[in-house]
Amino acid sequence: MSLVKNNLFSLYDIEFHAKIIACRLIDLLKKNARLKSAFVTLLIFLPFLSGCGSAFVTSRQDDVITQIDVWSAENEYAKAFATLDYVKTSHPQYQKLQVRKSTLFKQAAEYEQRIEKQIMQLIKTNQWAQALDLLDEAKNKYPLTINKNKERWLGKTEKKLFQEQQQLLLLIEQKIMLQRSLWMIKTRPVYQEKLNTDPRNKSLQKQLENLNNESQILAQKLTRLSKEAIDKKHYKTAAIRIKQAIALAPDKERRQILSQLQSRAKKSYQRKQQTQSRTHMKEQNTLLEDIEKSFIAGDLLTAKQLILKLDDNDQEDSQIIQLKEDVDNSIDYTIAYLVAEANKNYTDGQFHQAIELWQQVMMYDPQNSLAKTNILRAEEVINKLTRLREKQ
Repeated sequence: MSLVKNNLFSLYDIEFHAKIIACRLIDLLKKNARLKSAFVTLLIFLPFLSGCGSAFVTSRQDDVITQIDVWSAENEYAKAFATLDYVKTSHPQYQKLQVRKSTLFKQAAEYEQRIEKQIMQLIKTNQWAQALDLLDEAKNKYPLTINKNKERWLGKTEKKLFQEQQQLLLLIEQKIMLQRSLWMIKTRPVYQEKLNTDPRNKSLQKQLENLNNESQILAQKLTRLSKEAIDKKHYKTAAIRIKQAIALAPDKERRQILSQLQSRAKKSYQRKQQTQSRTHMKEQNTLLEDIEKSFIAGDLLTAKQLILKLDDNDQEDSQIIQLKEDVDNSIDYTIAYLVAEANKNYTDGQFHQAIELWQQVMMYDPQNSLAKTNILRAEEVINKLTRLREKQ
């Protein structure tokens, strides 16, 4: 065996000779059961001897800090912590290494947070293979435990990953079951029709028997899902699931569940209708008040626009009919007044004022053809007068 610094035996040499001894023991294994057991044990511990040897030898070198820094930069925290654990108090860098160990813990924790963030992002994008590979790679760079009193490195991250994976797998299994149920509902009657046509076909009888048995199992699962949906107050989903279960395997319990759901749905609909009716009535009353306020304030255009928002049924109310007639009469009176004033202005040669008044008429009555004609006529007169002034 070769010697290393401070006349200590290298565990690398121990490992090498242990492997030689193990190879020579092969010939003896067939003759001695105890030797066989010892050889298996040795093979189990050889990988650990290799890692420990590296840490042990490094811990005896003078500049351990430099090597620790290299491993830290490479995120090889398992090697770094293993080396620090083997450093003796007599080592010249012992005190500095203890300080470095504290910093190393912080760096390792930050690395763990980065890895967790990357893994969760990969999961969100459904890249499960990459997430698992990244976790394995990170675990290889960590020691098994921080210490005896704390959770092992990446333990929470690994737990989160597998929780997310299991939840998604459950959802996928549920989707498969639902698709299978829909297929069964459509397919089983076809098999029954085929058997009715060929009633002596033993193979077909067995196939249909298997389908019927599977239908019972699927119906039980669907019934359980329906009950879970009811507990969560997802009544529409519960109704869909129990209807599927009844289609597969009708029984009294499932019909009762469906009946209860239908009764609940009917009551819920009635309550919703009552609430909507109360809300609608409140909205219509508010609208009616706004119409009356606009009418009293002389804002006939706003009053007319608000009347158009009333429902047809509400417009049959006697109070609303009377209010609508009052608004229409006031608008007719206003239009007549504006037309008279516009005509007077036109006769007096005040063509611009006449156009403005006719435009107000158009606001109350957009389809008033007389107002449209008069506006065009007044604009034509204004254009002629303008051209005559330009010639002068």
